[in-house]
Amino acid sequence: YVKLSEMSNYVKEQVLASEDQRFYDHGALDFISIARAAYKDIRAGAFVEGGSTITQQLAKNLYFSFEKRMDRKIGEALVAYDLEREYSKDEILELYLNIAYFGNGCYGVKEASNYYYELEPDQLSKNQAQALAHTLKSPNRYNSKDSKAS
Repeated sequence: YVKLSEMSNYVKEQVLASEDQRFYDHGALDFISIARAAYKDIRAGAFVEGGSTITQQLAKNLYFSFEKRMDRKIGEALVAYDLEREYSKDEILELYLNIAYFGNGCYGVKEASNYYYELEPDQLSKNQAQALAHTLKSPNRYNSKDSKAS
């Protein structure tokens, strides 16, 4: 487990830019992102874009399957509200970064930074943090090891 203060500032910056730009400005749900995702999904006739906040992603990672079902999304939202009542935004982000899947069997930013770059999380460069954040979008498709940057 790595405290947020023990991670490169780039990790926080790049994950927020990639996953939830308004994380500190909204509650458990981001209704702007939900509306945008719903519009794109309706136009495509399929689930093509997510509108989940980091808090919702944490809820999913802690308690739910990854199956795209409406009842799971509702449960995820309810748990996200509970998480936001119990924890600060920094605590939520810290926990998320410690359990998120970064591909290649790596759970958490410490495992990922050690595996992909042989560095501790506080040593990651902006490019390395950006590659890890990109991997979060689709760990099976993107591989930070293929995009090693110094």
